[in-house]
Amino acid sequence: MRRSRRNTLVGGVVALGLVLSGTAYAYWTDSLNVTTKATTGDFGVKFVDLGLYGQYGDETNKGAGWSIVDGIGDNSYVGDQFFLRGASDYNIIAKPGSIDAYKERAKGSNNVDFNAELKDKEKLTKDIGRAYKKAVTDASGKVVLTVDNMYPGYAQAFRSDIVNVGDIAAKLSNIKFESKNLDGGKESGNLDEMIGVAVFLHREQYEPNKTGNEPTFKLAKALADNGVDSSKFFKVGGVDFVRLSALNDADVKAALQNNVIKCAPASDQRLDMFVGVAMDPDAEGKFTTGTVEDRKDNDDKLSQGKGIQLSMDLLWDQFNAGKDAGNGNILVNQNADSSSKPGTGSSTGSSTGSSKGSSTGSSKGSSTGSSTGGSSVGSSTGSSTGSSTGSSTGSSKGSSAGSSAGSSAGSSVGSSFGGFFGGRRRR
Repeated sequence: MRRSRRNTLVGGVVALGLVLSGTAYAYWTDSLNVTTKATTGDFGVKFVDLGLYGQYGDETNKGAGWSIVDGIGDNSYVGDQFFLRGASDYNIIAKPGSIDAYKERAKGSNNVDFNAELKDKEKLTKDIGRAYKKAVTDASGKVVLTVDNMYPGYAQAFRSDIVNVGDIAAKLSNIKFESKNLDGGKESGNLDEMIGVAVFLHREQYEPNKTGNEPTFKLAKALADNGVDSSKFFKVGGVDFVRLSALNDADVKAALQNNVIKCAPASDQRLDMFVGVAMDPDAEGKFTTGTVEDRKDNDDKLSQGKGIQLSMDLLWDQFNAGKDAGNGNILVNQNADSSSKPGTGSSTGSSTGSSKGSSTGSSKGSSTGSSTGGSSVGSSTGSSTGSSTGSSTGSSKGSSAGSSAGSSAGSSVGSSFGGFFGGRRRR
């Protein structure tokens, strides 16, 4: 039987097509890859080493200064090393037995009670410098200081360290104060005038090229320099105390200096905070009846059996908040709002957030698409209307994220201490 030549030809065409089809995918290829990895650090500041003042020799006058002014005995004060426990135990506020010893001293003269507490404390999760070890050192973002049964002329001091527990240096940017009634809606009388505080912070400096400590914040001086009237201060034991009434609207931001503490474990740098609480002696009888020799017609009930609390928030930014290099580098050429890109010339269209670039087609149906997010060439199928849709490899939104203005949003944390003071604490 004669074989059909047509069938033979068709079969050959099919075979050739398969061969050509196979060779179309036989080119050699290669690829390059860039992988970018990033992690974020922690940002945090904590109180540690809370105690009654003083706890270390370099922060005292070797006993010649005071920890408590109470009017008892010939000296009328307790020496500044009376409660000193040093580095023996950072988690207790005083040398064992010293608080009981003070109460024995005060027996028959006053019934003052006091405490300093790290609220909601947890153990450190990392070593801080050479002193504070993880898993054994208590830390917290809030300190509560309590003094009960105060009286005019009484003053007491406390101290704490402030450490950086994160991976980013922290900057103390502001301090906010708020005083309010201790017992909610009950009256605090005139305690906002009778009770005062003193606050001093300095930065401990252990860097090899520096010595000594650097003053960071002085409350009384900050307010005086900002125009606060002298009537808002009173003095006990040689220290200026600021009446609580002067603190609610206090602006101290400009007074902060040496306020950056570096991150552990690279540095031992930290802040020491010293806080004093006092009740105005008011011998002249401005708020009380004063003295028998010069008795004033004031109501002592306004300052007796009352309670008040002060909250002080220390507000922290990451160290680079507000900073920006500004000038840019070669990468500005890829910015979403750039008007010119290397190798593509100028753009003829503008992007308004559409993923389709705008273009102007010719009557022949060909056009060049433009994009402000990247280079693109529009292709056309020869539409008789002359319009086409350009393809774009630029930003699908056409807007620039730009450069951050110094991470002004940044990371921030707050640390605070609260105090409860008065003639009698209401529970």
